[in-house]
Amino acid sequence: MKKFLLTYGIMLLVVASLSAQIHPVRVAGNLQKMMYEANLCSNVGLDTMMQKGLFGIGIIDSLQGHVTVMNGRALVSKIKDTYVKTDTTFNHKATMFVYAYVKDWHSVEHYGDVNSYQELEKIVVKTANENGIDTSKPFPFIVRGFTKNLSYHVINWQEGIEHTVSNHKQFAHEIWLSGDDAMFLGFYSANHKGIFTSDTSNMYIHAVTAKPLTTGQLDTFETTGRLLIYLPGAVLASN
Repeated sequence: MKKFLLTYGIMLLVVASLSAQIHPVRVAGNLQKMMYEANLCSNVGLDTMMQKGLFGIGIIDSLQGHVTVMNGRALVSKIKDTYVKTDTTFNHKATMFVYAYVKDWHSVEHYGDVNSYQELEKIVVKTANENGIDTSKPFPFIVRGFTKNLSYHVINWQEGIEHTVSNHKQFAHEIWLSGDDAMFLGFYSANHKGIFTSDTSNMYIHAVTAKPLTTGQLDTFETTGRLLIYLPGAVLASN
């Protein structure tokens, strides 16, 4: 896991403190239009955004996979012949993509089991408030720790089938893992329901795993022991 994190630049998260330049989290696309209006078209080309400091998560156009970008390095997971295949290039387009250019991060330790989105949201918001983050505005965060159980999905929509809210999860390829380190990249907002968060949570989160090398939208998890919560120290205005 350590080698994986180094390879994908995650060890660069903790760097010398730099002066903060706050810029809002950005969103390409709209969750509600995707879910309720079947608007599955491309809203952004990832190759137009490739830059160090880019952190983002989203859904590939036509609901053909999930993408996570960590410090300008992409992970795009798609389903091929019932297996998850992950590409590390920016040669993809996204139906929805939430992102920010973050200059530096600082980590905060949390001890104790966390078993739900609701518990994690309380911890993230409390930690953010205690560390000077304005939680009335959207912000990114990263969580690293040991997971007892973890499930996430990669969407794999089939052409020719009309997309509806009720059949959306029918084409979600679920992955279940246990007893391994994992990393989550998420975005919090209390004011973006239907834009990038669902009706049931103020967070949109992707999981990143090393074995296998995949990414997808986080569904359920159980963590134990120490968690490292990374919060942005400087958010860059870019492009």
